[in-house]
Amino acid sequence: MKQAHPLVPVAIIAVVSLAGMIAGLAGDGWEDVAAALGLTASVAPIAWALRRGRSLRR
Repeated sequence: MKQAHPLVPVAIIAVVSLAGMIAGLAGDGWEDVAAALGLTASVAPIAWALRRGRSLRR
């Protein structure tokens, strides 16, 4: 049985929390758009590491 990538649980938590925060920020002002982009950028390193197939440490 193949072991899951070590960042998978972190990625799941990050995506769920990101979706909740974006739903809470659902507005039409530029501040809301900037906040959503900032939250998306915080998940980017996790997504990048998962796509590469290894953890952030070498």
